[in-house]
Amino acid sequence: MNGIMYPRIGGYWVNDMRFVAAFDVDRRKVGLDVVKAIITPPVAAVLHVDVEPTGVLVEPGPLFDGIGGNLDGVIEPHPTSREVTIDQVADRLAAVGADVLVCLLPTGATNAVQAYARAAVKAGVAFVNATPEPVAHDPEIAAAFVSGGVPLLGDDLRSHLGATTLHTALIELLQSRGLAVVNTYQLNVGGNTDFLNLSDPRRAAGKVWTKRNALSAAGIDATTVSAGPNGFVEYLGDEKACFIRIEAASVLDSNLVLDIRMQVEDSPNAAGVLVNAVRIAKIAAEQGHAGSVDDVCAFLFKNPPEGAPESVGIRKFRDYIDSVARD
Repeated sequence: MNGIMYPRIGGYWVNDMRFVAAFDVDRRKVGLDVVKAIITPPVAAVLHVDVEPTGVLVEPGPLFDGIGGNLDGVIEPHPTSREVTIDQVADRLAAVGADVLVCLLPTGATNAVQAYARAAVKAGVAFVNATPEPVAHDPEIAAAFVSGGVPLLGDDLRSHLGATTLHTALIELLQSRGLAVVNTYQLNVGGNTDFLNLSDPRRAAGKVWTKRNALSAAGIDATTVSAGPNGFVEYLGDEKACFIRIEAASVLDSNLVLDIRMQVEDSPNAAGVLVNAVRIAKIAAEQGHAGSVDDVCAFLFKNPPEGAPESVGIRKFRDYIDSVARD
C-alpha cells in the first residue's frame, strides 16, 4: 500500500488494529458508530475506504478545555461531557481491554489531553499523544508512565510527509553540503477544524513551539523562526498547503534560495504515521516498556523528549523495527 512504510511490525499487520472504544464531546458524534462519527461534520475528512460499522459507539468524553477559541461556535458539547471523569474513562478502557489510547484532541486543550493521559496510566493502557500539548514533556505525567509501567509516545505527531518533515530534511541536506542556513520560514494554511482552531493565536501557541523545537533539532537556531499555522482557508477542506523558504550561504558566501509549496490531504497524512505508532505502542507494552519509547519518537513526533536530525531519527526508528522483528 502506498505510503505504508511497514505493513508488518513485530508480528502485527496494519489490519490487525481494531477500535474498542471512542470518546468525543460533540453531541452530533456521541452515540454514532465510530466509522460514521469520523466523517460527521464539522470534520472535513474524506472517506476513502468503505468500512463496515464496527459496533463501537462514540461515548461522551471529559470536556475540560477541549473547546475554546474559534471552536466555541462550531462544536456543540454533549450535555454529559462536563460530568465525565478521568476515572470513568480509565474504567471504560479497562473494561473493553484497550491496548493503546490515541489522543487527537485540539491543540490548546492542555487539561483535556493530560486528563486522557492520566486515564491511560490508571488503566495500564499505552498512550500516543498526537497533540502538541505536553505529556512526554510534562515531568509529573511522564514520571507517572514510568512508575505505572506504561509506554508513552509523544508529543505532537508528525505527518507522514508533511511540512516539518520536508523542512527538516532540506535543512539537513544543505548542512550535509556545508551550507549555512541564514533565514527560513514555514507557513501553513488549511480548511479543516484543526486549522480553524489554530487560527486563534492562543490555541496555536503549542503548535508553534513544537515546530520550532523540530527545526532546532535539525541543527538551526529556530528561536524566532516563523513556523506554524498561519490561516484558515475554508474551501481547502482537509487539504493543507505549506510554503517553505530557506536562504543559505554557500561557497564564497554565494546565495542559495529554496522556495517550495507543498499541498497534502491532512488526515491520511497523519494516518500513515499513526499506523506505525499504535503498533509500536502495543509491542512496547508487551515488552514491559515503561515511559517514553525514545528510540522511535524522534521520527514520529515533532517534539519528542529527545530530538534528532531527520536521518538520525529514521535510523533509530528502523533499528527499533528491526529489533522487534528479531524478537
